[in-house]
Amino acid sequence: MPTSLLLIAPVVAADPVAAALRRDLDAEVELATTRRAGLACLRRREYTLVLLEDSLASADPEAAELIYQAAGATPALEIHCVLSSAERIVHQVRSALLRLNRDRTEAAAAATERLQHELGATLTGILLESQLALREANPTLQPKLRHVVEMASTLCERLRA
Repeated sequence: MPTSLLLIAPVVAADPVAAALRRDLDAEVELATTRRAGLACLRRREYTLVLLEDSLASADPEAAELIYQAAGATPALEIHCVLSSAERIVHQVRSALLRLNRDRTEAAAAATERLQHELGATLTGILLESQLALREANPTLQPKLRHVVEMASTLCERLRA
């Protein structure tokens, strides 16, 4: 998935930062020059990261809070376009993106592991129940139950692999 950034900052301060982000991070950068424009952008689409110029955030904390709420699960980072160099901001954004990717990778691994454990427990139960049913089954049902036991065993083995 390509990196998409929303930069909410006055145009004079934001242009060099946006250019550096595009160049150094190969990111798609959408620029919103006002808080209202930033909110409109957040309503239209999702971004990988939202960057909010500190002067806009501190000038109107309530509007900044609306931006954070509209961002939802998208991380937001306050930056100082005027006080910080574009290179420093690129470094901060790169670091935030690395953390975000690491967190997503860890969350996916944890979800996969949890799902494997849940499926493993369920399949083990199906396997045991079908083996017990096979022992007690009449001869006409045994081939079908044997097939169920084989399928459950195969699934258990594939899940463990």
